[in-house]
Amino acid sequence: MTHPADIMKVIAVVLIYLGVLLSLGEACVNESCTVTCNASAVEPCCPGTGRCEWDPVFLDYRCIPPPPLICGSDGKPRQAPQPTCVNESCTTTCNTSAVQPCCPGAGRCEWDPVFIDYRCIPPPPLICGGRRSPRALSDTPVALPSPQQLAWLDLEVSAMLGFNLQTICAPKGRGTAVTTQRCQASSKTEGPLFVPTVEEVSQWELANLDTDAWVAAAVAFGAKYIILVADHMTGFTLWNTKFHNYSVANTRYKGGGGDIVKDLIASCQKAGVKLGFFYSVHFNWYLGVDGFVVGHPPLGPRAYTQEEYLTIAKGQLQEVIGLFGNEGPLEVWFDGGTGPNAAAVGPVVRAAAPLAVCHSCEANFTQGGAIRWMGNEEGSMPLPSWGAAASINSAGGGNPNGTFFMPPSTDTVLREHYWFYQNNTEGSTKSVHRLVNNYLTSVGRASNLILNIAPDGTGAVPASDVEQYTAMGAAIRCLFNHSVAKSTTPMKMDAATGVLEPALEFSTLTPAQAQNLSLVIREDQTSGQLINSYSFECRASSSGDDWTPCPGGSLSGSIPTCAASPNGPCVYVGVGHKRILVLGAVTTGLSAIRVVVHSHFATGTQSPAVRDIELFDWSGPVRQCV
Repeated sequence: MTHPADIMKVIAVVLIYLGVLLSLGEACVNESCTVTCNASAVEPCCPGTGRCEWDPVFLDYRCIPPPPLICGSDGKPRQAPQPTCVNESCTTTCNTSAVQPCCPGAGRCEWDPVFIDYRCIPPPPLICGGRRSPRALSDTPVALPSPQQLAWLDLEVSAMLGFNLQTICAPKGRGTAVTTQRCQASSKTEGPLFVPTVEEVSQWELANLDTDAWVAAAVAFGAKYIILVADHMTGFTLWNTKFHNYSVANTRYKGGGGDIVKDLIASCQKAGVKLGFFYSVHFNWYLGVDGFVVGHPPLGPRAYTQEEYLTIAKGQLQEVIGLFGNEGPLEVWFDGGTGPNAAAVGPVVRAAAPLAVCHSCEANFTQGGAIRWMGNEEGSMPLPSWGAAASINSAGGGNPNGTFFMPPSTDTVLREHYWFYQNNTEGSTKSVHRLVNNYLTSVGRASNLILNIAPDGTGAVPASDVEQYTAMGAAIRCLFNHSVAKSTTPMKMDAATGVLEPALEFSTLTPAQAQNLSLVIREDQTSGQLINSYSFECRASSSGDDWTPCPGGSLSGSIPTCAASPNGPCVYVGVGHKRILVLGAVTTGLSAIRVVVHSHFATGTQSPAVRDIELFDWSGPVRQCV
């Protein structure tokens, strides 16, 4: 399988060549490609020494023109030098003001949330123009999702409730009271930093803990499900486990004997919110487990054998899953995966929660199917975004030909970068603009968004955090509150033309009304993610048949522009659960939009289809949403 880094290097160089091509005067630049690339890649589709090559991102043949000609001082054309600044390793430092680009032509300097640095973003590549029948890219059927995975994708937004002993553990030298400075403990260097003992935990008040308020904070930003960190590294559990007294039942919560998992289940049921839980089998400091195995100095009263540890882990999974009743948890999230303990805990989960989706589990760990991490905690899903992957360890955008369907989750934090509460970190709170951007780069890229909630040591969600969650939810609702039109029936592809029918038709918009439109498209993934490359066509008049390529737009930092050529359509790659896109300004009026598939992964009797598309007005008052 081609490594993602190799793919990025190939496309990076292609993008640079083509970016230079776009930027230079017509007199000394090769003409844009207007002829369809030959599938055999023998005959070039561009004049001169242009060549037709397989594009590993678009998964299709595309025209790769030679370096452009640049006019010299003597008036004679000469060949352009090889670019010195490429997408992966920019040799010229990007200006942090993003004013001066580090790449030639129309390349621009933007903050990259994955690389956490300024990088050169070249202009979109040219694509071959001309209409042709959609290309089938594979004879092998794609991976199929489970009904539970599709239902999980429909939920779209989740809150991860980060509340455990990390909320009240303190660095060495800061004392041992549970009200001291918060920290994230570590077992990898000096062993655990200060983690409260059983005796110290028994003094924990939790005076302001209200699980109804936790759920309300999640609902405020649009969460449809919650993941509770029921156990995280220390071995402390948020339910009343019978295996030891290192649990919330041994605190002063509700006078002693309380059970946060049980209370949160009741709160979620009242609010109509789904619930899953987060459990660790790779660390358990109380039992002396580090990296899935015993041997680390335990916080508990004695050392445990590996067999004893696994017996406790299996028993605790049965305990916590049993609290959910017949419906069971929506999701079981194994922090750090299951590693060599998969064979021990897998049968327990499959028996107790067969329909739960399983985060960081191998494929078929449960009947519900696996969910994977996409590789960063910046809230930015890489593109193209695919639901299939080769394994649970496949970070990044996935692989359309991957063996297993395991859709991505995109996790990030409110306070940068704190998963658990820490004192005096209010200044690290993300702006509403950044939070909405996280939504657009996760849900808008076919991945679920997981945003943390970190109650303080008393159990309360800080008021300033609740305010920010509420503002985020209001901004997202505002962006998608002005619907222009929405399809009412699924759209299926015509095999000869690639056109998905029926088109989305609506009352004609004037050019003034079609200057700032967002388009949301959702693929029917019942048969897997089938659509590879696609474009949109616009019709100006409701009485005519004047279909032309829709202009492509972008939103800096969140919604990239498409790949296009002056004579061809604006092409996107990958739909999946949902893509949120932006149209360019329409200058001739607009009465209908339709989707055209250029390449796909359908086999046999399968046909690419779209569940629905919806057009939103992002002009006027909507500009004030964020």
